[in-house]
Amino acid sequence: MAYSLYSAIPKKPLNSIFISSPNFIFSTVNKHIPCVTPSIFPCLGGYCTWVSAVSSSVAETEEHLNRHASPGIVAKEYADLNLPERFSEDVGNLRIRQHVNPLRRGLMIPAEAPNWKEVFEDATLPLMVDIGSGSGRFLMWLAKRNSSSMNYLGLEIRPKLVTRAEYWINDLGLKNAHFISTNAMVSFQRLVSTYPGPLMLVSILCPDPHFKKKHHKRRVLQKPLVDSIVNNLAHGGQVPARSF
Repeated sequence: MAYSLYSAIPKKPLNSIFISSPNFIFSTVNKHIPCVTPSIFPCLGGYCTWVSAVSSSVAETEEHLNRHASPGIVAKEYADLNLPERFSEDVGNLRIRQHVNPLRRGLMIPAEAPNWKEVFEDATLPLMVDIGSGSGRFLMWLAKRNSSSMNYLGLEIRPKLVTRAEYWINDLGLKNAHFISTNAMVSFQRLVSTYPGPLMLVSILCPDPHFKKKHHKRRVLQKPLVDSIVNNLAHGGQVPARSF
């Protein structure tokens, strides 16, 4: 069974089957809808690219499900990016830790907001934030196709993934994508509240479910983060989320 989370528009709900109040809506899907289905999310004005882009989120799903069984599946999904396999002596061949405790003391320190004018070529463009951006290929895929219409920010708790993603961004020459190594649970508000442009999309794709009851407190979707997303989302914005 899969659960889909859609965000409402603060104060001014739109006429949409997915949007009906200033609160978040959880909808239960009786049969598994794979991430490759592009029609899951409605279109929003000039942001229809998101609808077709959702098809590529299957790679991030497979990255979690097949990390050890088939490590090359994600690279194959995004082969058109032509990203190098070996890229940095500092990071090398990555073996990613699958589970991270976000409540660890060192991860509870909020990240400082960057100088957005240095990070993005045009810091006034609409912003998409991907919480738990993983390898970053999904955001790079989007950024490459929307280089002049939207900025993309990936928040990832595992620093080696961010180091590699930043290397790839430079290699691709992307001026509208950036990654920050941080715990989104404690840094989201500080980061997005300082961004000059509107926050239009916040994606949470296949987060760590932390199945054990004693670990539920580690789940990224906690009330403070949800409230922060709702309070910062621009009118017309959306928050698509997918579980496994």
